[in-house]
Amino acid sequence: MSFSGGLRLTDLNDYITPGQECIKPVPVKKTTAAAAAGGSQIRVGEAGDYYEVTKDGDEARLETAKITLNDCLACSGCVTSAETVLITMQSHHELVAVLEENRRLRAAGEGGRARRVVVTVAPQARASLAHKHGLSPLGVARRLTGALKAMGVDHVLDAAVGRDLTLAESAREFVRRFGEAEGRVGEGQRLPVLASWCPGWVCYAEKTHAEVLPWMSTTRSPQQAMGAVVKGYMAQRLGVAPDRIYHVAVMMCYDKKLEASRDDFYSDVYRTRDVDCVVTTGEVERMLAEQEMPLGAAPEAALDPMTKGDAARGVLYSSAGTSAGGGLEYVLSHAARALFGIDVAPEAVAAAGRGEAAHPLLRATAVRGQADHREVVLLDPATGQPRLRFAAVYGFRHLQNLVRKLKSGRAAYHYVEVAACPGACSNGGGQLQPADPSPAAKKQWVAETERAYAAAGPCQAPDDSAPLAELVRDWFGPAGLDSDAARAALHTQFRGVAAKANPLGVSW
Repeated sequence: MSFSGGLRLTDLNDYITPGQECIKPVPVKKTTAAAAAGGSQIRVGEAGDYYEVTKDGDEARLETAKITLNDCLACSGCVTSAETVLITMQSHHELVAVLEENRRLRAAGEGGRARRVVVTVAPQARASLAHKHGLSPLGVARRLTGALKAMGVDHVLDAAVGRDLTLAESAREFVRRFGEAEGRVGEGQRLPVLASWCPGWVCYAEKTHAEVLPWMSTTRSPQQAMGAVVKGYMAQRLGVAPDRIYHVAVMMCYDKKLEASRDDFYSDVYRTRDVDCVVTTGEVERMLAEQEMPLGAAPEAALDPMTKGDAARGVLYSSAGTSAGGGLEYVLSHAARALFGIDVAPEAVAAAGRGEAAHPLLRATAVRGQADHREVVLLDPATGQPRLRFAAVYGFRHLQNLVRKLKSGRAAYHYVEVAACPGACSNGGGQLQPADPSPAAKKQWVAETERAYAAAGPCQAPDDSAPLAELVRDWFGPAGLDSDAARAALHTQFRGVAAKANPLGVSW
């Protein structure tokens, strides 16, 4: 089993309940006839190994179980962050191994058997590296592209394209569901729409609050939207089978490894996942150090044309909103125009939400003064009455309050942007951490990372993205995102997990 040394308990920041004993400490095998007749015991060796000891004194070392991500998704023996599990096939060592195998095949004249390696980099991870190394997000993009290609990676893509794809489809999904529910919220309705881009939140909801699953947005997260792009659209353009592409996502969160492991993102036809491996920001930093290619000394390379920005001029664009993805801002802007003919730019929604600029048609408040729970209400220009009620909720403490309000019918929101980590995805467990572990230093570090995320470049809505328009046109044809093919490629589903153990009570 290979898992990253970057996986440590100190990375936890979305802890839900105290951990319980894993239900799979060792493989369960049928007892031999001799052991059944004479009885046996389990002895723990000095190194922590398990041994089966028969009545006659014979010992047999028991094989340590490999706990896969699918085991964790299927098991309700605990409700803890995915950072605490042993992870197989999800580390930077796996990426390095694939690159080494490709070099070996090419040296042996068998280059046709090598897999194309595609890496997509999340803008949140880019912001963390930029803050740590004192670089601009554009400088990080160029240097990371150069370092990865020097290692043998074939393509380095911008996951912000997947974010735009998710934003565009999420907005369309919201408008459809608003019309079906005629704007009514609550039990029996398809509203509110709860954003489902955060895998920590999804895992929590599936294991503990299955009653909220009908409200979850079914649009794929940016990571898995890029998975569909790489193993679908890109594979077609390259003329290769999806299983001949090894797709790695550089993400801010260990829970993204759980997301990539979901069965919904696996092709039975090609026996491949949309995202083969997820590497966190911290693991990328460690990998570059092991390869003796620190980011500050890495060569710069041109950006891929599939970049949110102008690759030819080396310009990146950002999205309005926080590092949670900008769902609140863009979905509200799109819905206001599509449903009521009201023009409110995503940037205006973001500025109002931050309390930086008032807007006559927006009422924004921080609930009880909490930055991690904000509400933004769209007002009717004629009557001043609320038309849309949106919210952003970050951190499990606020999420639990949200769930209680939803179940009691007291949360009259139409849409909620959700993130499991306080401070949103800039504070993901896989991000780079400050040397000073104090809460004050950590809070400042996250705030500076968030500023680096917002400073990637000028804001650009998905509607104005040339790479996204070209992608949608080439992939889905004239009907674009309104096509059946787009809905099939860009949506998923959620399932409640039956409880097999009672989690300990939560105490804050």
